[in-house]
Amino acid sequence: MNTLVELFHTASAAQLELPALEVTILVILLTCCLLFRFTKTGLIVAYIFVYRWGWIFFVEQPQEVLVGYLIFGCFVGILTVIGMLRTPS
Repeated sequence: MNTLVELFHTASAAQLELPALEVTILVILLTCCLLFRFTKTGLIVAYIFVYRWGWIFFVEQPQEVLVGYLIFGCFVGILTVIGMLRTPS
């Protein structure tokens, strides 16, 4: 239980500085995906960017947290791709 409180405190006190170029690229890519109606591609692009930004934050945390983030992120990414491939457009 103490670990959950510590994790909540870490997440609530976190500050993440993002490169303006990456935010600009994300906005441009998502705008193109919306204009051309590639919604699934836009979701994947957004997931990759947000996952990378989370990685920047978690790299300063203990190794157990980083490994958990890696495993959970890859698992969610794989399930998302499988779910998108299985649903009809």
